[in-house]
Amino acid sequence: MSDVKKMWQDRDKVVRAITQDGFFRATAIKSTNLVRMAQEMHGLEPLRAIILGRALTGAALLASFLKGEERVVVHLDGNGPISSVYAEALQLGEVRGYANLNATPDPEASSPLGEGIVKVSKVLYEKFEPVTGIVEMRRGDVTTDLSHYLTQSEQIPSAFIIDVAFDEHDTVRQAAGLLVQALPGARPEDIFKVYDLVDYLGSLSEFIDGGFTPEEILRQVLPGEIDITSQTPVDFFCRCSMDRFKGMLMTLGLDEVNAMQEEKQNELVCQYCSKRYHLTDTDFEELRSKLLITRN
Repeated sequence: MSDVKKMWQDRDKVVRAITQDGFFRATAIKSTNLVRMAQEMHGLEPLRAIILGRALTGAALLASFLKGEERVVVHLDGNGPISSVYAEALQLGEVRGYANLNATPDPEASSPLGEGIVKVSKVLYEKFEPVTGIVEMRRGDVTTDLSHYLTQSEQIPSAFIIDVAFDEHDTVRQAAGLLVQALPGARPEDIFKVYDLVDYLGSLSEFIDGGFTPEEILRQVLPGEIDITSQTPVDFFCRCSMDRFKGMLMTLGLDEVNAMQEEKQNELVCQYCSKRYHLTDTDFEELRSKLLITRN
């Protein structure tokens, strides 16, 4: 096997398919490196790593049905040990997100996110505003909640599997996901058959350990012959930059920028990827000059 071919096989990617009869569409993803990178960049313990990993994987699966730089934002807010999780994925394979701990979790919460809401927004080319749906959480585990969202908000019968496994050092060892959706015309008996296959599929991480690719997982689940419609590499990727941060600081005003420098608040941290930027005296002078120009 050539090095290039092996590199392609080892890469995280999302594969989309449709059955040749047009009754089911599905997408499968290997997201190991993506989720491991998120854990490393945010310094996450296993609880937040698994919840964020599921959200990132789920968002990437949903985004795979979009076009180009259209994107999906998955945002869950709850009263459990984790207060919120945010995941954003572009169809072209860029994924980022974060998970926050709850300072005052409900002691009776029975899941990581407890009770709360699930909000899914799609930023589409032909829409001036994002298309957003909101539903109540069912179990606070991301996987069940995303499946519930699709059934309730978009009224699409869907089956989700998202699997995040850890090694003995509590580091993400494997991550993968599968989303199957019934399309108009699918018979109830066929839908139930596919759902049974998904329910009894087992651990996706074990499939990846066994050398199965996302495409091979799809062929295990979908009935009949399928057509692969796309294969897209996915990465944890954030478009933050010093210039973007400076643009946001321009909205604060001159007094606030001066106060930041006086109080030595010169460190900027991206909540999506935890990357740190440091403003120098030259940066502050540049901001002041631009703000004075806009004031006049």
